[in-house]
Amino acid sequence: MLDPMFLLMCICGFGALVLAGIALQPSSETSSISQRLEGLKGQQQRTGTGTLRDQDEMNKSIVTRMILPAVDKLSKLFGQLTPVRSLNLAKLSIMRAGMQGKVTPTQITTLSYILMGVVPLMSLSFAGVPTSLLSKSTAILVIGALLGYRLPFGYVQGKAKARQHEIRKALPFTLDLISISVEAGMALDGAMAIVMEKTTGPMAEELSLTLREVRLGKGRNEALVDMGDRIGVEELKSFVTAVTYIARLGGSLVDVIRIQAQAMRIKRRQRAEEKAMKTPVKIMIPLVLFIFPSMFIVILGPAAITMMEQMRNMPGH
Repeated sequence: MLDPMFLLMCICGFGALVLAGIALQPSSETSSISQRLEGLKGQQQRTGTGTLRDQDEMNKSIVTRMILPAVDKLSKLFGQLTPVRSLNLAKLSIMRAGMQGKVTPTQITTLSYILMGVVPLMSLSFAGVPTSLLSKSTAILVIGALLGYRLPFGYVQGKAKARQHEIRKALPFTLDLISISVEAGMALDGAMAIVMEKTTGPMAEELSLTLREVRLGKGRNEALVDMGDRIGVEELKSFVTAVTYIARLGGSLVDVIRIQAQAMRIKRRQRAEEKAMKTPVKIMIPLVLFIFPSMFIVILGPAAITMMEQMRNMPGH
């Protein structure tokens, strides 16, 4: 009689193969694109001039060219199974990571479901087929499923945190440039455009997106609020709140920007001091687990060996 766990793993493996076959099956759109590319290549060979129009596609990573289109086909199957809350969280993480247009929330959630089945199958090579629900192999498969499900979300959230860190570091310098430009007589929109042209990085990208929204008809205060919500940095939200408040009630915009820049520098210094205070506590973990045992072995090891040899050479042993 077949073991139930072995039968379940066989069913999961067959399902993974079916999903992979659906994802890798060429669609009519892919066939038409391939035919168009072949026609362009033939025309180039006949004329000897011109460049391939889709050459930029070949310069993209393998994830963008192969994995995401395959996942996009399976998203129709898993889109209805994903809760709306998970899709909203994935959308927020994608915006904060600056990956709009590169990946969609449905693709992220679909990839999570796929890896939730693929990672446990890959772990079968060293975990073995589980014989019971409480065995070691079952625990490894469960951990692999959880790890596979969280891997895409963790990657996007990691990029979002790194991007927020870069924006947080660039904020004081950005506000200084904006205050200088406003003091010279420029409007806030023009000052943001100057900063966008003179700097690079995530902050310049967000300013460019905000100015584009303003040019398309969105109100400046509304665009600034959306930028603060999109980035998720508390210092930037505080700056946006102060600017919109001054815009409604009137006042010196330059003074507000300078005060905000100074406050951000103080917060950055306090954050650095906090990390410095936490360093000794974090160092204790590797000291106790790795460094101290090695030192004891190096220092006390020869003495222990000498004592054992002397005890063997004593009369009566």
